[in-house]
Amino acid sequence: MVPDEKKLKRLTAAAKMYYRDNMLQSEIAGAMGISRPMVSRLLTEAREFGVVTITINEAGSAQQILAERLAARFSLKRACVVPSRGPSPADGNGEVVRRAFTLWHDELEDTVFTGVGCGYMVGLFSEYTGSRPSEPAPRQGEIFPLIGGIKASFRSYHTNELVRLIAAQSGMKASYLYMPALFDSEDEKGMYEQTEAYREIESRWNSLETAVIGISNLHASPDLATAARFGRALTEERAVGRILAHYYDMGGRFIEPRNDIAVQISLPRLRAAKNVVALCADYLTPESLLGALRTGIITHLVLPDTLADQAVQAADPR
Repeated sequence: MVPDEKKLKRLTAAAKMYYRDNMLQSEIAGAMGISRPMVSRLLTEAREFGVVTITINEAGSAQQILAERLAARFSLKRACVVPSRGPSPADGNGEVVRRAFTLWHDELEDTVFTGVGCGYMVGLFSEYTGSRPSEPAPRQGEIFPLIGGIKASFRSYHTNELVRLIAAQSGMKASYLYMPALFDSEDEKGMYEQTEAYREIESRWNSLETAVIGISNLHASPDLATAARFGRALTEERAVGRILAHYYDMGGRFIEPRNDIAVQISLPRLRAAKNVVALCADYLTPESLLGALRTGIITHLVLPDTLADQAVQAADPR
């Protein structure tokens, strides 16, 4: 017996929430105003009537399971787990970057305003846009930094250069931030916040739809600028990692700086973005990853399978 149109809509709605949105059956029951057993029955009928078909892929199934567990555990819109080993030592991080680019360029193609962070993985991401074997289709929109530049010899921390590289290869318009990531004092930062240049980049941050960022481990010994911002707070409050120049602990709580001298998008504005795509290097610690996921800011995650496995085991110890 073929279900009527009204029944098919109910089956489809329940199936989308369960299989696509990773919602629990109890959550679906609340959303649809029905009992949990009824949700279970709808999902069973959805399979019986062909609304849902399940394909089992032998290759990569372990990575898919890890991705699904991470997405469900941390309420992510999407998790992508890639092989961490390949012909070259850099293959793991290279796979993360390639998959993140596809996610951003092809799956989030409706994004108009994209902001990018800095660091090793974001640097690789920007380089990959210019070295793809085939040129990507042009994208509409605008791309801009989420943090000021850092005086370092590594191009991965020159945020305007990262934006320029991505814009040049994607066809997007580039907007730049001609300010350092850290000022010498709050008064100096306050003066720059009154300038037209700062107001322009702030307007971009207010319009942010998709952020491409990296997750970083806590450095063994803080540099002078970090020490000036936080004093001993990072040690005393047990920081485990950072997103941009925002530091957090294992529980996902952000640690307040003693001196607010950083020029970067604020946490409320970053949290308000529709998509926050986080790239994870193979050397990232499970503690840094779990702390970042518990902040609730990340919506899309791309990481190597070894790190995914460690994170899943640490999050749900047997």
